[in-house]
Amino acid sequence: MGLFLAGCATVDTGSTGGPTTAGEPVSIAPSGPRLPSYRLPGNIPLSDIGVASTSVPPVASLAAPADLWERIRRGFAMTDLDTDLVRDQERWYATRPDYIQRMTERSSRYLFHIVEEIERRNMPMELALLPFIESAFNPQAVSSARAAGMWQFMPATGQSFDLKQNAFRDDRRDVLASTRAALDYLQQL
Repeated sequence: MGLFLAGCATVDTGSTGGPTTAGEPVSIAPSGPRLPSYRLPGNIPLSDIGVASTSVPPVASLAAPADLWERIRRGFAMTDLDTDLVRDQERWYATRPDYIQRMTERSSRYLFHIVEEIERRNMPMELALLPFIESAFNPQAVSSARAAGMWQFMPATGQSFDLKQNAFRDDRRDVLASTRAALDYLQQL
């Protein structure tokens, strides 16, 4: 390693900073403490790296906006259902705040993507909440009827929407693929 570096640059430990000839080192700091200076092969001097050239541009945040739930509420487009069945389900969920908390935490990994896709397709935003009911936002969920994934696709329905299923892969459990297929299916309906 030392031999390679010696061939790449020469170090000036005592130059006065005056003009140099080929192969002679260049002084970077003409006054003050003496710093070694370097020259690349071909007698090309190296220059100091300034602060401006080392600053890193800001990185775009990948965090979901804080108002995602408001965004979902604003996108509601279905007519209100005011039936006994709906009220029974509302009461069931209202009596299980721990379950709602777990589902909400789990949904935070996927909900932003689903909202984006629903907005892109101009669909009712209530559909973004369907995985709460179907699977509690669990991509690995499997029902007793063999429906699988966050959107609970049955095997034949998954196949008809290009969700591959074999011994090594089940796209019904793939969040991106199954979301695409679910929204395709809901649009078709």
